[in-house]
Amino acid sequence: MPQDDHRPRPVTIIVNTRPHPWDSKDISFEQAVGLAYPGEPADDQDFTVRYSRGPDGHGSGSLTPGHSVEVKNNMVFDVYRTSRS
Repeated sequence: MPQDDHRPRPVTIIVNTRPHPWDSKDISFEQAVGLAYPGEPADDQDFTVRYSRGPDGHGSGSLTPGHSVEVKNNMVFDVYRTSRS
């Protein structure tokens, strides 16, 4: 049976030191927060999402609400609550 070349191959991404299978070519801020803090809506808390080991041109950086980044195998995401004073 021929494989659909338009579907991305599953990769493993690391979110807060935990591996997660990922089968989409991108991940959004909200999806990263959901993996790090299941059941907590991204809009109820302030979160910071930083990534590293990304694809060429997007090796490291941060995500903000409503934005996404292309993923690659073993890409690392650090998601944490941002405290406001």
